[in-house]
This record gives sequence, C-alpha cells and structure tokens, in this order.
Amino acid sequence: EPRPHKGHLLPSQVVPVSGVTRRLRGRAGGARGELLFQAQAPPLGFSTFRVRQRSRGGSQDPPKWTSEESGPLEIQNEHLRVVFDPHTGLLREIQNRPRGVSLPVLQNFYWYAASAGDALSPQASGAYIFRPSSGPVPVAERVSTALLKTPLVQELHQNFSSWCSQVARLRPGEPFLELEWTLGPIPVGDGVGKELITRFQTPLATAGRFFTDSNGRQILERRRDYRPTWNLSQTEPVAGNYYPVNTRIFIQDEKLQLTVLTDRSQGGSSVQDGALELMVHRRLLHDDERGVGEALDEPLVVRGRHRVLLDPAGAAPDGHRGRAQEMVTPPHLVLAAGEGPHLRQFSGLRRALPPHLHLLTVAPGEGAGTLLLRLEHLGGRGGTETLDITTLFSAFTVTAVREMALGGDVPLESVSRLLWTTATGTPKPPPVPKLDPRRVTLEPMQIRTFEVTVSYPGPGGP
Repeated sequence: EPRPHKGHLLPSQVVPVSGVTRRLRGRAGGARGELLFQAQAPPLGFSTFRVRQRSRGGSQDPPKWTSEESGPLEIQNEHLRVVFDPHTGLLREIQNRPRGVSLPVLQNFYWYAASAGDALSPQASGAYIFRPSSGPVPVAERVSTALLKTPLVQELHQNFSSWCSQVARLRPGEPFLELEWTLGPIPVGDGVGKELITRFQTPLATAGRFFTDSNGRQILERRRDYRPTWNLSQTEPVAGNYYPVNTRIFIQDEKLQLTVLTDRSQGGSSVQDGALELMVHRRLLHDDERGVGEALDEPLVVRGRHRVLLDPAGAAPDGHRGRAQEMVTPPHLVLAAGEGPHLRQFSGLRRALPPHLHLLTVAPGEGAGTLLLRLEHLGGRGGTETLDITTLFSAFTVTAVREMALGGDVPLESVSRLLWTTATGTPKPPPVPKLDPRRVTLEPMQIRTFEVTVSYPGPGGP
C-alpha cells in the first residue's frame, strides 16, 4: 500500500513477474511479484513514498494470466492500441488513438549467421567486426503468449524460444509501447555463431532512407548503400549499412513515422525498405584478429528495453526528443527501511523549466561557492527559449553569472577562434554579447555553459 510520506493512499498493484524472470532468479529468487504504482517527482528533486504490506484479507484479488488461442489479442491505453496476431502471437498493428492513425507493424527476433571467413575474405565476425554470412533467420515463426490486464498495466508476454522472450507493455498515460526483451544464452551447439536482431517491418515507403541520432542530439539521415562524400562500392550489404544508434532510430514516409528508442547504444539499420532493425545480442565462435585474441563466446543473458512511438511525420520530433532524454536519464530509485525522511517532497527549482529546455549539468565549480551549469535546448526546430537564471533555483541564491566556453574551463570572452583569410578578406571576430542572467536565451539544439556564484541559506553556509 504505497502512499506519499504523510500523504494519501495511492492505487497500487502487485503483478506476477514472468516465468523467464523466475527461472533466471533461480530457487533463491524470492519474490514472485513486483509492486506497481504511479509516482511523480518534481524537477531536480525527489518524492518519498512509504510502502506497507497489505493486511491479510484485503479486497484486492491478485491478477491472473489469460492465454488466448483465438480472437483479438491486444493491449491498449488512452494513447495506443496494440494488436497481435492471434495465430502467431507476433506484433501486427499499432494504432495512435488521439491522432487517428494506424500502421501494420510486424516485430520479430532474427539471427544472422556469423562469418568464419569465406572465399571473398578471410575476415571473421568477432568482437570488433560484424560480418554476417547469411540470414536473417527468425528465432520463431509462432510464439506462445500470456496476457495480463490490470488498471496499472497491460502486458503481453511472448516466448519465442527457451532463450528468447519479450514483454510488450502499456501503462496509463504513456504514449509509447515498451518492449522489454530477455535474450540468451544464445545457443551455438550447431557450431554457428549468431548475431541477434529485433526487426520491425512496415509498409512505409522509405526509399532506402532511415534516420539515427548522433550522441542523442542531431538527427542524421542515412541512405542505404550510399556515402555523401564518395562513390561507394558496397561489399557488405548488411554490415555496410549499420550505424551507431545512441538513443533512437526511425523510418518515415510522407505521412507516418515509426520511432524506436533504445536504453543503450546499439547498431541499427534499415536493410529493407519499410523495415528497421537493432542488434541486441551476439555470441561468436571465431576471433576477428583485432587484438582481443579470443572469440566473443560468452553465455550471457541480457535484458533491455525498446520504446516504440507511432506519430504523424510532422509531429514526431516533439515526441521522440524529450522521451529519448527521459530514457537515457531516468529517475533514480532508492530503497531504505524505516520511516524515511520527514520531507515528503523537494524540488531544487522554483519552477519547471520551459518546454524543450534540459538542465544538462549542475556540478561544483573550480572556485569556492561556485557551480558549473549547462543548459540545453532539446528542440530540433521552432522558437527560442528564455529563462531567468537568478531566480531559477530554490536551494541557493545566484549572486553572479559568467558564461563559459562549452567545456567550462575558460570564460567565453577569452575564447580566440581561428579566422581564415578568403577571397573576400579576413572576417572580424563576432563580438560576445553582454550577458543578462535574467534573460538567457537558447536556440534549438544549443548548449550554453555558465559559472555561477551562489550563496546558501542558513548560518551554516554551503
């Protein structure tokens, strides 16, 4: 029975963990359920919740699994309706309910057979080299499913094999489909190394184009079998089209965009029009001769999450930019026995930041009584955002502000840029505008760094 400290009782639910999770935990795994409740924390702050076990004889019945052999197999909330094929158990369609759009989407896990070297090249797939020899091969054509629906979550558990499973999950208020996968150990008893991917197939007319992020910020367009600065002679049609994906990858046509957010850096591509894929696990049997000196043959079990968004193409950036940041920097969960702190809730800010602004850094500065601040505009387009730094924080008072270079090591006015002489002459260095800490403006995709001098309330000082 969770409740905010000295607050009201919150709706909660204990739901069973998957059979895969129970097997991984082993006999000493203990709890067979997990506690769900919706919690909110204020910006740059925390909320405290007290959890007590419900007394015996409570009115809440434990949720039960439902196995469905025919009929609609779906989960939904106020944002999405997600439909699965009742015969195969695989994802079939995603509907964005407020926008009134839908898209057929087939998601499955596949593996590429890892090359051990061939007539074209002795290069094997290994820790540093991705070089598939064939594939992709689906892990399963049909999956067993179990459906769970409660007021706080709707889940479909999919078992692809003894070593490959996934939970498709929707929670109230969340406009994305969460896919939590558990994979491994990858079997290699057949003597074949395997490189495991998740692939989303759609009818989108993508014309060989897909998009990946660069360090979670700029979005880059990728074109299959193409390089912007030279004529490419493609010798690796799969690996030659893989790119780093730090936070998100998407495909789109003129009307719709399908975006997948990642919880870690992965390789990704669109090897076929209308499809995107992400590398999620690997187990290899040959060294790639890049210095490791052994094969990447590790019987590991990995678990991760993808979040899938479906939006009209023009409205998609507003959804994926902020949510990618949320996935990279989620709130920290701290558990402790006892009554907890007397303060139920705290925010280090006097007010929430304007839309699209992110407080990237709050760290001790070089001098006594100073802090290093970085502010980032997450928007890729649109207007500027302006805020007052002097009245932003509640935990301390800002008494002076100085803008620094991006690294925070030198004042911005001391930065000396190289000026190149061209046919039109040598340009003059642009003047550094006078800083007004009460009106700090950020352009889309801009990061600004500040050294602030602060004073703390109370006789003890900092």
